[in-house]
Amino acid sequence: MKDTTVTGPADDPKGQAPETAARYLRAAVAAIDETFGEGYARDHPELVASFLQASAIESAVETGRGTSDRALDLIRHLSRETNETILKLKPRLFG
Repeated sequence: MKDTTVTGPADDPKGQAPETAARYLRAAVAAIDETFGEGYARDHPELVASFLQASAIESAVETGRGTSDRALDLIRHLSRETNETILKLKPRLFG
């Protein structure tokens, strides 16, 4: 079997996309065949496609969740620093 693995730099999501998609495809085929019997995935490509779509959606949701969690952490940190600074300046501004 010909090796069609495509890789890119670890910090380049676009370069990693083909490798990720191939990993999802292998996982989909393995899970479907394990559940329904050997060759079921080959005979039911629509099920493989649905599995891949669900995997991509889950990945996107997790990526979004991680990004929003990091943003919220940064907002909390900045808010805390701003409040502490205001409290330190309060005596100078208001006596």
